[in-house]
This record gives sequence, C-alpha cells and structure tokens, in this order.
Amino acid sequence: MVRAGTVVYISEGGDNRIAVYALDEETATLSRKGELLLDGAPGALAFSGDGKWIYAAVRSEKKFATLAIDPATGLLSIAATVAAAGNPAYVHPDATGRWLLAAYYGEGLVSVSPINEKGLVVEEPVQVLDIGPKAHCIRTDPANRFAFTPHPMDLNCVDQFRFDATTGELALNDPPTMPGGENAGPRHLKFHPNGKWAYVVNEQGKSVTFCHYDAEKGLLTKQQTLSTHPKDWYADSGSCAEVKISEDGRFVYASNRGHESIASFTIDPESGRLAELERVPTEKTPRSFDLMPGGRFVVVAGQGEGKLALYRRDPETGRLTRAQTLDCGKSPAWVMGRRLP
Repeated sequence: MVRAGTVVYISEGGDNRIAVYALDEETATLSRKGELLLDGAPGALAFSGDGKWIYAAVRSEKKFATLAIDPATGLLSIAATVAAAGNPAYVHPDATGRWLLAAYYGEGLVSVSPINEKGLVVEEPVQVLDIGPKAHCIRTDPANRFAFTPHPMDLNCVDQFRFDATTGELALNDPPTMPGGENAGPRHLKFHPNGKWAYVVNEQGKSVTFCHYDAEKGLLTKQQTLSTHPKDWYADSGSCAEVKISEDGRFVYASNRGHESIASFTIDPESGRLAELERVPTEKTPRSFDLMPGGRFVVVAGQGEGKLALYRRDPETGRLTRAQTLDCGKSPAWVMGRRLP
C-alpha cells in the first residue's frame, strides 16, 4: 500500500504499463508499489485539476485513457478510453477542466476533446487542426485564454492560438507563430508562475529560450537563449527533451539527451533572464523528468536503459544531489508526481 505522501507515476512505454512508485522523503528512496497494464504504449500523462484523474496518451493505440487515482493509495484503474485524432505526443487539460488538448507529433495535428462532468474523456475530439509537422506539445496560458504548440525540426516555431474555454475552440492568433532561433527546434514550453514569462526548450539547438509573454494579446517574444551543453561538447550530438520551472519561479531545468544530464539555470526575479547554474549527470536518454511537489526532489527517467534517478534538490540553491538509482520498465517516457492527502 502507498501511504500518504508523494506518489510518482512512470509511463513504461515498452511494457504497455504505468508504474506507481512511493517517494519516502525521509530516506530519499523510491519504491515500486503497483502498476496498471494498458492495451498499448503510454506516453504523456497529465493530472486533472482536482487531482482525481490522470489523462494518459495511449500512443500505439491512438487513444486517450482516463485513469482513476485511488485517494488512499495512489494506485490507478481505467475509468474510460476513447479514440484520439492520431498518436498523441502530449495531453493537457485546460484550467476549467472541461477540455483536453492534445498535440500529435507524427500527424502534425492538435485536437480538443470534451471532458464530461465526472471528469472523464469519453467523446472523440470536437476539433482537430492540421498545423504542420512535428507538433510536440500544447499548453494553455495561465489565464486560459491562449494556447501554444512548439514544432521542433521542420517548422522550427511555436504556434500561437486563441482559445475559447466556453466552446473549446482553437484559432490561430495574429501573428500565428513565434519563429524559433536558427536551428533551435522548440519542443516544450512552460509558463513562469508570474504569468509574464515563458521558457522554451529547444530540441535541436540544445538550449533554453526565455520569452516575454503579452498576456493581453497572447503573444511570445524571444529575449534570450542559453545552451544546455558545455562549451566543449560536440555541437552535432545530443538533443534536449523537457523543461521544468520550480514552484517558486527561481529556477529552470532541462534534460540533455546524449550528454545525459540535467541542466539548471537561475531566473533573475526582476528581468526573467537566465544564468547558468550547473549540469548533473543522469541516466541514459533523459527524456522526461519532474520536480516533485514541494520542490525537494527530482525524478528523472532514463529512457535508454530503463532506469530512474532520484535527486535531492536544495530549494535555496536549486542544486541537485543524486540520492538513488533504480531499474524500472522498458522505455520510460513520462514522469509525474503528486502528493496524496
């Protein structure tokens, strides 16, 4: 049984299951408590706003699954499944809890699916937009009025949408995109808690870009880009995957595949600009990671060899210290943590 505390969910795509781990913060250890078998490979996960559900992209089956979280144990059960518009690479519920937005890397689509009054996704998407190759992420802004989709590689831009939370409709903004830097390849983005800044991780550029955000117009403007790699690292090797911001808005973290590290940066509280902090070694192909609630721990999934790395995090300095390494299932593609009541 998982007792009250932090529960960590890992999409083990190579085994068609989502693993459930308990994080003991006193001993800084993860222990496996259960798993949920699916009919296909899970990828992206997202919590519902009320914390009762997880929305999962079942990628190989081109489905969305709504998973019920046992409030006492954190263990999962399948509450509903429904067809998606393709193979969803990213899922994101809007702030009202009425809509599940998704991005489709292979198909170059974004979609909006209704979430019913119980919190389940049981209907197929009500809107599907063809927005071009390699749509990798979709997120609404803090005010839930706009949405954004980065495209690495081919298009090298971030799509900018107006979002109607009443109807669930997406419409391209004016201008419709923020261009990426040269050979950057925007992949994921996160908004700062103040709602005025956003941080984009660049897959091909192996960098993080700080953007000003005009919350009235829903537009991003690039301000600064810093490399996630050391200056002497091979320029034609590796790629970035994920970006996270600490709850207090003081630090940014990004995962380096190939360099096999987590890069961290400080955020200037007045300007939002980044300064390099450190890089810590991690497991092979760190695609996904998450800062645990409370900010004292970070869990990283090494997709290359099926390993998890747990780090203690100093909330004051932002620095990471390895606490544990353990095996998990094949091809871990997503990491997500929450606290039980």
